Amino acid sequence: MYRRIFKLLVLIAAFALASASIALAQSGRGRRPTPPPKPAPQPGTLPKPTVLNVPEGGKIVRLDVDGATTRYVLKNGLTVLVRERHSTPLAAVVTYVKVGSFNEPDETAGLAHLMEHMFFKGTPTRPAAKTEAQRLGGLLDASALYEKTSLRAIAPAENLVKILELQADLLQNPSFDEAELKKEVQFIIQEKRHRQDVPTVFALERMQAAAFTQHRIRRGPIGSDEALKAATREQLQQFYRNYYQPGNIVIAIVGDVFAQDIIGHAQLLYGNLPAGKVTPTPGPGEPPQTALRYRYDQGDIGQSIVTIGYHVPGLKVDSKGMATKESLKEQATLEVLAATLGLGRGARLVQVLREGMRFEPKLREKLSLVTEVMACYLLLPEAGLLSVQMRTVPDRIDRAEAEYFREIERFRRELLSEGELQRAKYLLEKRYYDALASIGDEAEELARYQAQYGDFRLLDTYLDRIRAVTAQEVQQAAAKYLTLANTTVHEYQPHKEPARTFTPETFAQLVAIFAPSVLQPVKPEEVKPALVLRSFPQGKERTGPREGENILISEAPLPVKDFSVLRGPRAFVREDHSQPMLSVGIFFQGGRLLEDQTSSGMTELMLRMMVKGTTTRKADLIALELESYGGELQLVNEPDFFGFTLEVLSRNAESAIQVLLDLIERPYFDKAELIRERDGLLARQLAQRDASWQRATELLWASLYPNHPYGLPRYGLPEVIEAATEEKLEAWHARTIKRQFPLVILVGDTDGSALVSRIFSESFKRESVDQTLKVNLPFTSSPQEQVEQRRRAQTVQAIGVRGPAGNSDDHYALAVLEHYAAGLGGRLFAELRDKQSLAYDVSLRNEPRLASGALIACIAALPEDEQRAREGLRRELERLLSTQPADEEFELGRNAAISSYAIALQSHTARVLEYARAVIFGRKAADVEAQPDRIRAVKKADVKRVAEAIIKLAQAGRGVVRGEAVPAQSTEEVKK
Repeated sequence: MYRRIFKLLVLIAAFALASASIALAQSGRGRRPTPPPKPAPQPGTLPKPTVLNVPEGGKIVRLDVDGATTRYVLKNGLTVLVRERHSTPLAAVVTYVKVGSFNEPDETAGLAHLMEHMFFKGTPTRPAAKTEAQRLGGLLDASALYEKTSLRAIAPAENLVKILELQADLLQNPSFDEAELKKEVQFIIQEKRHRQDVPTVFALERMQAAAFTQHRIRRGPIGSDEALKAATREQLQQFYRNYYQPGNIVIAIVGDVFAQDIIGHAQLLYGNLPAGKVTPTPGPGEPPQTALRYRYDQGDIGQSIVTIGYHVPGLKVDSKGMATKESLKEQATLEVLAATLGLGRGARLVQVLREGMRFEPKLREKLSLVTEVMACYLLLPEAGLLSVQMRTVPDRIDRAEAEYFREIERFRRELLSEGELQRAKYLLEKRYYDALASIGDEAEELARYQAQYGDFRLLDTYLDRIRAVTAQEVQQAAAKYLTLANTTVHEYQPHKEPARTFTPETFAQLVAIFAPSVLQPVKPEEVKPALVLRSFPQGKERTGPREGENILISEAPLPVKDFSVLRGPRAFVREDHSQPMLSVGIFFQGGRLLEDQTSSGMTELMLRMMVKGTTTRKADLIALELESYGGELQLVNEPDFFGFTLEVLSRNAESAIQVLLDLIERPYFDKAELIRERDGLLARQLAQRDASWQRATELLWASLYPNHPYGLPRYGLPEVIEAATEEKLEAWHARTIKRQFPLVILVGDTDGSALVSRIFSESFKRESVDQTLKVNLPFTSSPQEQVEQRRRAQTVQAIGVRGPAGNSDDHYALAVLEHYAAGLGGRLFAELRDKQSLAYDVSLRNEPRLASGALIACIAALPEDEQRAREGLRRELERLLSTQPADEEFELGRNAAISSYAIALQSHTARVLEYARAVIFGRKAADVEAQPDRIRAVKKADVKRVAEAIIKLAQAGRGVVRGEAVPAQSTEEVKK
């Protein structure tokens, strides 16, 4: 449960398989036409009753209509938002409660997170709420952070009323069982251990703990072990009674729903909630920071991580709870500032610290000072933070920090050019649409703006505020907040490195040597124009909101169509005009599948080099141009195919695609760029080893497939990368790209075959092509356990068996097995976590590949519980073989498999990749849309047959990242 939420926070996203959206339409599901915009009610009028016997507290006292969004305020204070999105057959319900760790005194820190866990314990009438959601074809999730607790469910739209009933019951009748409460406390403490094992998250939270001396953000979002262990049932009940009041709750519903159809149910379900008043427990304010703060830690990591933070204003609201104009304006300015510094490949800090560019004078460093750098802006009630995090090799940490502070001082004294400002704004526009791509995320954002900002409509004005930001405002904000006295620095070093012995004072003195101007305020006469970067014309808007509306409404997407070209690319297009975005995938077969011990990593290195320059474009201009189009380019290096995905604002699709085609067909493998990318890839290999879950899975593949490409690491072998040359890359490009036509897939706001016929059919010229791809099939061997010993608070084990080839129909049965065995209410989760308390988290997933895949079970436990967790997991896997699922269990797994398919593929890019896998595996692209019907056709006997054929535990492989609970060495310990 928590790990899925946590992955979102640390930018680890996992795509599940497939979608039911078109399949549902194809199987006869009717669709009502989108209604015209509703007329706004006249002032002083209330809507007519839509249902009978509405409780007094459920009567509507306020109604607002804004385009396809309707806001209802009930008499008891509860707010219900309904946004109609008829381009999807799904509906999402988010229950958003305005309470989080900021509302907890130190002595009870952790109650909000504990309350979130207790929701999954069901109610007196629904003891198995988790499985009920899955039975309805839905996914149930929850999260608790600094300022909020939310409960989220997504399901087929026809089950919306039942999902709403489930959420209403969980909200109003949570279980406060003493034994379950104590059990969940132990799991929450394990979650904290998991956070410590993620280096970037650990470093960020340690920086926050140093930056804030009084404010509750210093504790992190979960709370202390001591307070959690001391938590009582009575404390949790009192916390619930105080904060879970109707006036503190927003219900947001988004999807294929009509407001007038659902509001009556909401009135009946929530109308009996008694109106009450929240008694806040305000925490201490944070006094102004007057001098640099510094903290240092050591741990079992492969690279140095430097995290730098700056206090910025938190969200301010007026007496009516509305965000002030000044606060909204400052939010937009700081969003643009953070994007300029560290969002995307063309960001200022990326270009200077990683790419070696110098804005004044313009020079190139031969080596990258950092391997990764990004900036993040966090806006919370009464607290804000602008942070920068960078990874570097330990022997370059001083140079990286020196150049960072020099660049910040330049930035504080410069007016951005129109090109640099444009890049940041259009990339933020693209990220805005990304945030609304999932109806669950959109419902969460609507609820957040209503609860925290006072009005959901402010979400729809976000882009207008971003567009209004000026270069002068960015410079003034930088000069005001990016000062030495407002700086906090946290250094996280590998434990094998010599200890750093700085104090805040000595580090501040060092910064003053790096950049002497940090000691002086920015004078108006010092502000000069920044280096002029080129700006790029924008295409004509393809779609727009209806008159008087702030949102886009679209009918259902069209089925995928084959527009393949004779003696040219295979091409597939799915039109979806629900958002002004287009996702493009260009893929080639082979890549990693053709690698061996002498070439492992060459595909990844080649892809990285291809975005660094062509015969007509330089690397910095490539990043600037693509991101100025609102485009983001991602490398795709899957086991069986490789290439790129491009997500771009549809108005600029054609221009951005031309850049992408140039990268693919005319790359220039520059020697200086190779040095930088080689270092970057070697660093990425270290980062992969630091991620326990990913590393355990990688070790499992090595165990299952020795001496086969599937057993080689995702980012290659160090010795191969170190020996790579420009000539070897050119030869690899000629072998893997120039000998085949690509697979082209477009999903989103496009017009049928227009781009295919106009661009792709003419862009790929091949003198000769390979007719077949020679692939070595895996040979049978006895898997050998692969183990790495690390200083980790948890041990992660991955146990797996070989699975069927990618084109096998057995994957439909495995999808059902996966969901009834390891969903939130599944056998593995219920037995190993809920009953035996063996594991913080446990999962089962099927990973198909062209030649042969794997069925993988992962379990995370305390180091001392490794053997018990392993034995328990094997017992449950044996049970899957010995017992056929009950009818109810089988239906649960089948419904959950179908719905998770649809939910995962709301993202255009996820769908692009799923089409690619289908075609590469020898299936049809349309099989993606037919998959729900294929899953519905699965029988219980099919699941048992496939399980018996595949789950051969005597032939199981095992990858282990073995923990050894050794605490990180802190600044205070170094001093001692």
